Amino acid sequence: MASQSSDSKRKPIKSVYFSTNYALKADYRESRRLDLKKRLGVLLYRRERMERELEAIKAALSTLEEQMKSNVAYEQLSICDKSPS
Repeated sequence: MASQSSDSKRKPIKSVYFSTNYALKADYRESRRLDLKKRLGVLLYRRERMERELEAIKAALSTLEEQMKSNVAYEQLSICDKSPS
């Protein structure tokens, strides 16, 4: 009978240890999942911001190229007007 009472004492300890260990692993998995979700959100936000910035840079470059073309055309007209006839 002494062995039965010691066995019955050990089973709850194992199940408590198992459930505690399982809970710790589950907490770790949840924490890891939330961390990855947060990192993904940060990266998606940064990508969107950079894409908007790239579009603004493209628009600025296009405007600058048009201004340069207009300036060259204006200078050519100015040179033509200044040449002796």
